[in-house]
Amino acid sequence: MKHFLIIDDFYTLDEQRVIWQELDFYYQQQLFQADNKSGARYGKYGTAIHNGKPLAQLNRIYLEELYSPEHRSKSNILNVYKKIVSKEVVEDYKRVTLAGKQFEITDNDCSLINYYDNGDKYAEHFDAFMHTAVIWFFKEPKRFEGGNLRLTELNETIECVHNRLIMFPSYYLHEVEELKLDEKYRNKGLGRFSITHFYSSSK
Repeated sequence: MKHFLIIDDFYTLDEQRVIWQELDFYYQQQLFQADNKSGARYGKYGTAIHNGKPLAQLNRIYLEELYSPEHRSKSNILNVYKKIVSKEVVEDYKRVTLAGKQFEITDNDCSLINYYDNGDKYAEHFDAFMHTAVIWFFKEPKRFEGGNLRLTELNETIECVHNRLIMFPSYYLHEVEELKLDEKYRNKGLGRFSITHFYSSSK
């Protein structure tokens, strides 16, 4: 039995198109900012810290801060991401991971988008939730090196592939390798977008 679920080509071409519309808008409007929220607690987002310093070197957007509960339907990303909790995906997650059986008790979720440009990375940390789902987007052809996900305590490296979904228990220690972009590609939105959804239980 594996410790995580991978599904390649997760979103359809039409779903990718509307996601890109939203990602491109955020990038062009310079909405991606360095994260100033530290000390994430269970079920609450924020960057992981160590010795008082943030472990994330990246820019991000918290979708819950852009869209109130009654306006979530205005986000393409928050509309299509419901596919992650479809019966088919959840059953696959339960089948390949022991922790997947706990997914059914989750009743809270929150979403963020990270953008990694040259030199960005995320040091080893765990997420303060029960389950983490990540989907990678980038402009093809791929122009960067690095940006892979390492599940450090499992000694597993998962290659950053466009439109790849990975789901894993949030308590696994993990890190994102430093991303490297040639100078001509920097600061043009040609890096790594990471759409992350966290799931937890209020019970």
